[in-house]
Amino acid sequence: MSTIIYHENYPPPWRPLLILVFPLLPIFWTYQITITDTSLTFGYTYASTTIRLNDITSATPIDHVNRLANWGGWGIRFNLRGETGYICKNGSAVKIVVKMNDKNGGERAPKIYVFNCDDALRVCHILNGEED
Repeated sequence: MSTIIYHENYPPPWRPLLILVFPLLPIFWTYQITITDTSLTFGYTYASTTIRLNDITSATPIDHVNRLANWGGWGIRFNLRGETGYICKNGSAVKIVVKMNDKNGGERAPKIYVFNCDDALRVCHILNGEED
């Protein structure tokens, strides 16, 4: 069984707006980040991503992400640079680069994710192997 090293779990600040789009309510009810000794999971209740720690090549803290200016809104977002964002608020975030392999074991272009996080510096230290 994996040991939890770091965990955040809170309702997105825009959760009351989900009443307007009721079918999406359960999907985005809670935003969470969990780091265990083997994996990183981030995202929403039923829309999250799990990545093996061995596949993360770098983690960089971002001091401030503006949900509208940088990503065009809240939720799971995509930008023209090919990055995927899990954006629940304005504020600090983490940018990770994940190595990707094709079916034959060869390497493909890395995948980049950005996700909000209350303690981005600590999360980056953990993901970069600088803290246990």
